[in-house]
Amino acid sequence: MTRIPAVDPVEGDERPLWSVVIPVHNCAGYLARALPGVVAQLGDRGDAEIVVVDDDSSDHPERVVDELGQGRVRLVRNVANLGAVATFNRGISLARGEIIHLLHGDDETLPGFYAQMEQAFSAPTTVAAVCRVQDIDGDGVTRYTTRSYRQGTGVWDDALDSLAVSNRVRAPGIAVRRSAYEQTGGYRTDLPHAADWEMWTRLAAHGRVVFVDEVLARYRKHDGSHTSTLVRTGANVRERVTAIGVVSEHLAPEHRTAAVRRALAYSVFFAGRAALTRARAGDLVASSRQAREAARCAALIPRGLPAS
Repeated sequence: MTRIPAVDPVEGDERPLWSVVIPVHNCAGYLARALPGVVAQLGDRGDAEIVVVDDDSSDHPERVVDELGQGRVRLVRNVANLGAVATFNRGISLARGEIIHLLHGDDETLPGFYAQMEQAFSAPTTVAAVCRVQDIDGDGVTRYTTRSYRQGTGVWDDALDSLAVSNRVRAPGIAVRRSAYEQTGGYRTDLPHAADWEMWTRLAAHGRVVFVDEVLARYRKHDGSHTSTLVRTGANVRERVTAIGVVSEHLAPEHRTAAVRRALAYSVFFAGRAALTRARAGDLVASSRQAREAARCAALIPRGLPAS
């Protein structure tokens, strides 16, 4: 996995509290929806930086930054297309803040995100803070809101056990202490679809995660997203099975077998639900592939994962 280098303050300058890193690739229209919300919350603060990392886009995100960034947004361009996960790692390496929010260019924050998440980092042992999130479609219509994993804001005591079964965290709804990235490493580029899930589990194994019991971010699901492409081929579930083996390594050895079986059982439900959803949408090819992957996961439960 990528090593995240430590960042020292520039001589004579204070290290900012917040770094908002916004990776983009051909989503300038969505960036125009996301950027104003971030600038509105952090634009007047001297202890925050906003960095847009352009992964070789052709739709001119620099125009959005110039028009809506109010002079507070730094644009960094990749010299070539690196792909999503490598761009995440580059953005984190560029960030100077104590707390990093990796906000995908097609997602959004809601008012109060940074103020409330900041409070969750009051204890130095907190490595990450997670909030509830709205799932929205391409037009911004809310389709689902993630549930509470504890009653009220506080330490998410069973975060590691929960995350070992499935990814309970939407990417725009988590902020991470930079020192935790430095100590545990960056996102794994060999898990292009499940890199975030593995990262959250790794962080939960490393230190304390605080759950902020408020809806503070929006996660966009649309046909042009990378996730939608993987659903059509079933690759999302196949990578999920690979990730289960990787994620289980963050658990104590005596807990791994049971966790793997629970994760595979949840994968049957996950793929089966996707098959039904795609069938209702008339996408029978995607539906059949998700159903096939559900059956494959079911067959693995008694046998365990195949050898890597």
